Amino acid sequence: MSSRFMLRLAVALFLTLLTAALSGPSAGVSGFMGAPGVAGPPDEARAGSVWVVNRDKGELAVFDAGSGEVLAQMPVGAGAHDICISEHAGKAYVMAETINSVTTVDTRTLETEAIPVSPMPHHCEPSDDGRVVYVSLASHPTTPTPGISQVAVIDTDDNSVSYLTSSTNPLARSHGPHPSHHGDTLYVAHDTGNAVTAIDTETGAISAAALTPNGGTITRAEEVVPTRVGHLLWASSRGDGTVKRIDLDAQAITDSVFIGANQQSPAAVQPESVLLTPSERTLVASMRGTPAALAFVDTVKVALSGRVEIGGPGTFGDLAVMTPDGRFVYATFDSLAGGTGGVAVVDVRTQKLVDVWAYPNTGRPHGIWYSRKTLHRLDDEP
Repeated sequence: MSSRFMLRLAVALFLTLLTAALSGPSAGVSGFMGAPGVAGPPDEARAGSVWVVNRDKGELAVFDAGSGEVLAQMPVGAGAHDICISEHAGKAYVMAETINSVTTVDTRTLETEAIPVSPMPHHCEPSDDGRVVYVSLASHPTTPTPGISQVAVIDTDDNSVSYLTSSTNPLARSHGPHPSHHGDTLYVAHDTGNAVTAIDTETGAISAAALTPNGGTITRAEEVVPTRVGHLLWASSRGDGTVKRIDLDAQAITDSVFIGANQQSPAAVQPESVLLTPSERTLVASMRGTPAALAFVDTVKVALSGRVEIGGPGTFGDLAVMTPDGRFVYATFDSLAGGTGGVAVVDVRTQKLVDVWAYPNTGRPHGIWYSRKTLHRLDDEP
């Protein structure tokens, strides 16, 4: 038998094995919570880590962004509702809503520290340079009483906290803060108050161009995301199942896109997280309704371009985060407080579910953040 024949045989065998590996179901997905099986091994492009907080258990789980392996699991404070990471500070910031505290977690050592923030820190967003973290407060009062709607501002260099008034409406409460890319303006969605406002981060003044435009309302305004190109702002309207495009120069809502399936009621949709790809041609929105799903909006045509179910029957959507290159979205979903939720991985370009990971405990995984850095398992430390 010639060496050339043996070489061809070896190559053919390798290609056969490779094809079989790529066509087999992912062990972490097949059959999980009714989600479809997904072909292929973990994508090497999904480097880094995914940080998820469980609002019922008051804990944090850190996943490998490629494989879904749980790298760490630890308590971070009762009512852990949301999380964000300042790469500048090298810390995660967890909203421990129930105990009026923000827990910082060192992204290398996992050492923690508590920062008193009140009342009831809810959602958070860092500035582009990571020097500041903005925190919404008391977002869902059972019976709103007149007061001052505020956001907390955490200096990530020294953990000092200051506060900005976010609305002149005494019944409004901040929900989703998001700074402009230059950092000079903070946009704040108010679920209680049905409005979006714009705040000068230097002076604290609420801009004369503050929204909602034209005297209108955004029913249960949840989150916002500003564009880099053009002076536009996208906002999720949980109350009517839409995402809205706001022209900041014209001070007008120019478009409203319903992102539910045909004949779905707004209560079954409930948009929350809104994420823009780097090209800003695609907007991805998480939805709090059931079954858990993501929606895709073509921002050029200003139309719904697709929906992807991520958790199966009986699940509810939560929050989502996008990788900086815009290729993947990681989204949390739950099966109520007594069930087991998880994390879905969706390819933005193909609008396909590529992986699903079970959360390693019961309760509702909710806040989620992506880091380019990989966390080494604690039991791997010498």
